Amino acid sequence: MNRWEHVRQYQQAGAYVFMALPNQKYNAVGGGFNNSFANGDELRQWITQHPEYQNGNIGIDLSKSNLVVVDIDKHEQNGMASILSWFKTHHIAPDTLQDTYVEQTPTGGLHAFYLIPSGQDKPKHVINAISGVDVLSNTAVMTVPSTMTGGQYRQITSFDKIKPVPTWVYDLANGLGTDRPNIHYKAKYSLADRWKMTINGFKTGERNNQAMSLAGCLFAIDVTPQDIYDIMQTVNERSNEPLPDHELNTVYMSARRREEKKRSRMSDYGRD
Repeated sequence: MNRWEHVRQYQQAGAYVFMALPNQKYNAVGGGFNNSFANGDELRQWITQHPEYQNGNIGIDLSKSNLVVVDIDKHEQNGMASILSWFKTHHIAPDTLQDTYVEQTPTGGLHAFYLIPSGQDKPKHVINAISGVDVLSNTAVMTVPSTMTGGQYRQITSFDKIKPVPTWVYDLANGLGTDRPNIHYKAKYSLADRWKMTINGFKTGERNNQAMSLAGCLFAIDVTPQDIYDIMQTVNERSNEPLPDHELNTVYMSARRREEKKRSRMSDYGRD
């Protein structure tokens, strides 16, 4: 599989892909890893404007993507020993990481990737949730086929094994256990919050997040795409500082893609 096939695979799962410099983890253009795209043509166009990235490494901008990564360090700390002990304490099968898409980093660590279903909040971004284990949801990660001076990223399991985020990842991020029955995670915005949005518009400083939350909720209850877009426009117009049209369009399309990919995965995996 060549690099563009990898890129297409990531983007089809809802990832925003960016380019890093060769043998590096960073994008040195203003905006850094936020120079990321969910569309391959847009990424190629960006590369034509920045040819020094033509043969660069590939990363995923988790801040925009419907993905979360559990990062297990095996270089400076023994994260694998930490998480196996945590699994044992919380009655989780030790081989659960193999149930999703996993990559090995050049230093021997592991990245376990999970999908965030449409309308569901991401786990918190936590460094050292336990010793040597991070929950990454608001940063960048490098991916196959990236290479570093000390080695390369490689697949441990196939990408088509990627699964929706399990509850134990939220527990890990929140410092909690999974041995409690009937755990429910509170969404960032309640139903009452969403009703207030429709009446008062989006709050300045939370406009993008609120627009995404409202769109995801409407898609989840099968409101038609055109009606969702019309509702978002109406709510936006009621805001003290409405989002520019292009930003509102971006949020709408992102929410729509996430819902379409979610339904496609549900069909593929037989989940309801």
